[in-house]
Amino acid sequence: MHFFLAACQGAGLAVAVGAIAGAPGRRGGFANFLCALAVIGGALLFGASLAAEDHPAWPGWPVGAVIAAFSFFVVSDFAAGAAARADGGGFIAALIVLAALAVAGLSVLLQPLGLVALAGIAYLGVARRNRAGRKYEGLRSLR
Repeated sequence: MHFFLAACQGAGLAVAVGAIAGAPGRRGGFANFLCALAVIGGALLFGASLAAEDHPAWPGWPVGAVIAAFSFFVVSDFAAGAAARADGGGFIAALIVLAALAVAGLSVLLQPLGLVALAGIAYLGVARRNRAGRKYEGLRSLR
């Protein structure tokens, strides 16, 4: 396997680890613990993807950590917002975990899908940020 395909697989695995850790949508001390676990897991899995194909593992550690942290923050924000609007926060978290497991499995079988998962998380993060900026756009103060 080429370096590119191993990196795609590592990116997909790091996205999945960050999404699984961010699925509960919690804030505070426990969320910090989950984020730390996601960062460590993403770094190790990205490095392992590279090492399994006879490439050095160390370049994958910082890249996997950053991807997992980004995925954690986007999914955690998404899950917290969805759980606040819905009654079944646990059901939403379960769906996110199932989707993340599917991403992990597909990125192992078809490595370029890891890049698709990374692009999807990036799009979700940008779209949520843009929507948050427009939320109160039309409101004016009558003072």
